[in-house]
Amino acid sequence: MAITSNCSKQYSMLLVIIFFTTISISTPVLAQLSVGFYARTCPSVFDTVRTATQSAVKKEARMGASLIRLFFHDCFVN
Repeated sequence: MAITSNCSKQYSMLLVIIFFTTISISTPVLAQLSVGFYARTCPSVFDTVRTATQSAVKKEARMGASLIRLFFHDCFVN
């Protein structure tokens, strides 16, 4: 009895996972990236990021390569 109950729970969980995966894959994504996304809310974002990145690279020279690798893998998966 316990084995049947455990199997049915696993089967139900598998069906739920398949359902949500199907829904997420079939739903179109309407969001688009834009360069000026933070233009109104944080106009100095580029300067802030540039300064922080330059500071990090000065402290650890490999940080630039690490950031490029991070962006490549993040974008490559999508």
